[in-house]
Amino acid sequence: MWLAAGAVLGEGSNIRAQSAGANYGNNRIELSARFAVSLNPTLESALTNGVSLPFVYEFQLTRPRGYALYRQVADWFSPTAELGYRLSYHAISRQYRLHLGSYYRSFATLDDALSALGVVKGWGVLADTSIADDKSDFAGRVRLRLDLSQMPKPFQLSTLGQGDWKLESAWIDVVPSRDEARE
Repeated sequence: MWLAAGAVLGEGSNIRAQSAGANYGNNRIELSARFAVSLNPTLESALTNGVSLPFVYEFQLTRPRGYALYRQVADWFSPTAELGYRLSYHAISRQYRLHLGSYYRSFATLDDALSALGVVKGWGVLADTSIADDKSDFAGRVRLRLDLSQMPKPFQLSTLGQGDWKLESAWIDVVPSRDEARE
């Protein structure tokens, strides 16, 4: 019985954080992260039936502490930076599409689209040159989640209290590598 319960629980949606790192370039901090994303049957069915799923990468600055606190208050305690993607299914071509603004990529399988969704590289999260100059005092955290607030209102109401629609990773710490911090 426990094995059957484990198999059912294993079929659910989840986003697992795998790695995150920061580089410095063009007087800004650039983030790279990798997540493993899977969808449960409810989300897969919604996707193939025409519901577009909005995902958002969120970055929060945690150090330098004074500036991080200032940014939290100034931004009403929202993340320092966000990057939104939208996953959809195009029924005519039978392809999955991953949208970033007006740019999109097509994928033959859902697994390929989810793999691409789980990787972000060179994301400029902070353009404050004073923080980018002092590389040893920078730290932050990042996560990926399904953003239900961007769903159509009927879906927002119908998903209240339903665990099938809750999909987010844990926060993962981002710190520069030691070699970059010494440069």
